[in-house]
This record gives sequence, C-alpha cells and structure tokens, in this order.
Amino acid sequence: MQLFSQLQQRSTLLFLQAFPTSVAAKAASVTQVEQVLKQVGHPTVRKVAPKIHETLQQPSLSAHAITTRTKLRLALALIAQLLPLVEQIAAYEKEIERLFLTHADSQIFESLPGAGKRLAPRLLAEIGDDRSRYTACQELAALAGTALVLYQSGNYRKAHHRHACLKPLRNALYQLARTSRQQEPWADEYYQRKRAEGKSHSVALLALSNVWLRILYRMWTTHTPYDPAIFAASRQAHAPRAA
Repeated sequence: MQLFSQLQQRSTLLFLQAFPTSVAAKAASVTQVEQVLKQVGHPTVRKVAPKIHETLQQPSLSAHAITTRTKLRLALALIAQLLPLVEQIAAYEKEIERLFLTHADSQIFESLPGAGKRLAPRLLAEIGDDRSRYTACQELAALAGTALVLYQSGNYRKAHHRHACLKPLRNALYQLARTSRQQEPWADEYYQRKRAEGKSHSVALLALSNVWLRILYRMWTTHTPYDPAIFAASRQAHAPRAA
C-alpha cells in the first residue's frame, strides 16, 4: 500500500471503496481524489491528492479481468464490514484517552519516557490505582513476570524468568523498555551491558523491564511523575564506591 500509510484507516477504505480496481483508480482525476479525502477530513488534501494521482499513473501490474471482477466483489464486501469496525475502534480509543486523562494517576504514567498515548493507559490499566494491593515491589514484579525464579534440581541451579505471570502487563513493560532506550541514555546503556554479558535481545529487554518496574513502583507509591534528574541522583547515590 504505497498510497496510504495504513490499510486499517477510514481514508484508505473509502478510497478503495470509491476506486476498487487499479483501472478505476488510474481513471480518477485529482478532483475526484480530493473529494474522497475531504470526506474523511484529511488535513492536507490539496498537497496529498496530486501525489496520489501521480503515483496511480505509474506503470503497475494488472490481474486478469475475471480475477479482478471476482476480487472486486470480495473487496467491497470486506470494506463494508471494516468501515464500521474502524469507526468503533476510533471511538473506543477516544474514550480510553478521555478516561486516562481524567484519571488521578495519568501524569505518573504519561511521564514515562516513550510511553506515549497508547502504552501509558495500558500500564495504568494493568497496574491499577489500588496501592494496598501490593505491599512490596517484588509482588508486582512476580505478577508481571519480570522477577527471576530460581530453578534447582540436585546440584543444578539456574535463574529464569517465570512463565506464569500476567502476560499483558509483562508485554506492556517490555514495550516500555524497548521504547525507553531511544529516549533515556541510561536505559540503552543498561541494555547494551546485558547484551555484552551474553544475554539475548529479549532477555536484556526483560531485565530492563524489571528496572523500569522498580522505578514505576516507586513513582506509583509516592504519586511522583518520572524525573530524570531524580533518577540520576538516586542512581549515583547507590552506585558502588571505589575503595
């Protein structure tokens, strides 16, 4: 899909509904393309429409007429089903955003580096706002699956990540660890150190997830948004001192 960034969006579906075949799309004028984009409230119609029209005029492969007619009916049927679904998802996301922004803990979670408007509500929903639920960070880490579990059999001992955990929470923390590397130098340094120790990409991110969970737990229990300066000072205070 070279014309639009995503297939699962209203502008793409309406365009495909208006011009369901390559022949119909090539025959469309710039004005017709503009009309479709205006239906969905595209912010830069006059800028985008000529580019789409120009792209459509480029040489492209075409299917047999029989195949085109067959797939045309299927495509229109799917578009008719997807349009209401896309609209409902958009309404659902809007309501999630409203509930998150009006929540007392929203500033805590949205202050996390890289959390954004999707990950921050996920973390709040998974952890909740009942501070009495957890008496220590270790309990939350066990629930999230970021804490290591010791396996022992005879003389064999090995620490591994637990499989029985709240997987949506573990995934949310994993995504936080992944995105935070792009914004927090210390997070990327920690990840690189784990990789240098021989840890795989996923294991290194899980280890970083556990660090973020400890930070988040402290933020959550003290009702304090994330502050890089406070974290840096705390990290310096707990750093090993040379003899």
